[in-house]
Amino acid sequence: MGEKPVEPSLPKCWEVKQCRRKDCPLYENPSVGCWLVDNALCEGGGRPFEDRFLMICTRCPVFLEVRKRAQGRRIADKAILTTFDRMVNNLYSYHISLKESNRLLEKQIATLGFVQEVAEAVLGSFKPDEVLYMVLTALTAGEGFGFNRAFLFLVDDAGEMLEGKMAVGPYDYEEASRIWGQLSRERRPLEELMRDRAGTGRDSRINRLVKSMRFALSDQENVLIRSLMENRVINVTNALEDERAAQVAGTLKSDAFAVFPLVKEERRIGVIVVDNFVTRNPILTEELEPLAAFTSFAALAIDNASLHDRLRRQVLELDKAHRRLRSQREVIARSHQLAEMGRLAADLAHEIRNPMTLIGGFARVLLRDLPENSQARQRAQIIADEVARLEKLLSDALQMAKEEKLKWEMEDINFLIVETLNLVSSECAEKSIRVVRDLQDDLPQVLVDRHKLKEVLINLLQNAIQSMPEGGTLSVSSRESDGTLLVSVADTGVGIPEDEKEMIFNPFYTTRPGGTGLGLPLANRIVQQMGGTLSVESEEGHGSIFTMALPLRTAQRSESHKDSDSYSRAR
Repeated sequence: MGEKPVEPSLPKCWEVKQCRRKDCPLYENPSVGCWLVDNALCEGGGRPFEDRFLMICTRCPVFLEVRKRAQGRRIADKAILTTFDRMVNNLYSYHISLKESNRLLEKQIATLGFVQEVAEAVLGSFKPDEVLYMVLTALTAGEGFGFNRAFLFLVDDAGEMLEGKMAVGPYDYEEASRIWGQLSRERRPLEELMRDRAGTGRDSRINRLVKSMRFALSDQENVLIRSLMENRVINVTNALEDERAAQVAGTLKSDAFAVFPLVKEERRIGVIVVDNFVTRNPILTEELEPLAAFTSFAALAIDNASLHDRLRRQVLELDKAHRRLRSQREVIARSHQLAEMGRLAADLAHEIRNPMTLIGGFARVLLRDLPENSQARQRAQIIADEVARLEKLLSDALQMAKEEKLKWEMEDINFLIVETLNLVSSECAEKSIRVVRDLQDDLPQVLVDRHKLKEVLINLLQNAIQSMPEGGTLSVSSRESDGTLLVSVADTGVGIPEDEKEMIFNPFYTTRPGGTGLGLPLANRIVQQMGGTLSVESEEGHGSIFTMALPLRTAQRSESHKDSDSYSRAR
């Protein structure tokens, strides 16, 4: 009998690859193709058969050797092998496409999950600044879209300008290294990053940069305006070659960026700009579609937060208006009560004035008839002085209670000041008080009640004189400032204690023996009737400055001083 023919064996994979893994099930077992063994220790041994065979085995020298041996001389062998090769190549292409589709699908699923996470965080806040920051953080966080920087621009209330509002990201490379290093060490979750604005700094350089940017909506050549007006995403891959992007690129120092419009129901809200300023990674077209969906949601969130904030402010304004109305009602009711009390006080004052006048008259008669240095004369003098004080108090009280209409006239304030100073000049000389005038020339005339204003000036001058019993300096000045006429009366007297300054304009409050406490309240009321204010600055032991501010909204500049001859004589 002849010898049995030796069956051809497969190439020994451990020899072809020079593998010494004796624990492999294929080792010294050439009877089976290594690509059919799922638990082989070759490259890709843990992958599914289709993946392993198409990606690795078809290019392995072992399989290629088997493929070469299988090729016979018959045409059928060649046809079958050629068909097999084409099927393998097609399967390989389909396999790659399927893997890419799976990758994109997984990325989209991750994006949807991320958008849902951001949506839950954003919709839980109604503060506009917080919502804006959350949106921008989602665009730049590594767990999010991962851009280096994000900038937000919003249309102003007038609908005429696109203004920079907020930015998240590094200003330069040095800041990028610091921020990203800190984030990598902390490894904080996305939701915590979105809600924490402590480290952002509203006055950071990146925020100051974006807030300095403003573009007119009429500038249709600007890339931001065009994106907003056309409601489309614009990916600027090379700003140096795009004139529409030059201005934005120059300010942001970024030569590539993408612009996303924020539009809600055809209402233009603003735009978001993202870039990879530090890493220089290109923004791919495939990244724009999910981001466009996110920015549509962002537009809704920003608009809702803005509406909620506007509603909140309107509610606060209504609440304030309600409180003011209630306060005004209380003031009106109180005014009616005070008016009744004022009329009663005026009637009582009139009733008291007549006997008071008689008492004062009799006291003065006694003073003439009684001998000098007698005890009776001293008592009569006390009666006369007290009656005079009471008469002054009654006179001031009646004037406070009386509602007098002002007699408006255009007056030269400097003329009134000089005229009033002349009335107290002798008293100043007697008390060794030096008078200093600092009156601005060519002041506009002011619409006032001449006699009432003169009464205020006399009151202020008398107060200043009485505060300097040992002498001092009385200074009167006038000047114009921002549509207001300012008249100041200063003294170097005893001053007013800090705890009493708020009380000096209250009726019947006085620190001077024999004072009525009605002079300053009456002066203050007159100034207020003329539309002005009366204020005081004082330091105890160093003197006081009373300043009267009168509006010039109806004043006219006179071509010459009123009654210039009289004015010259008064000076």
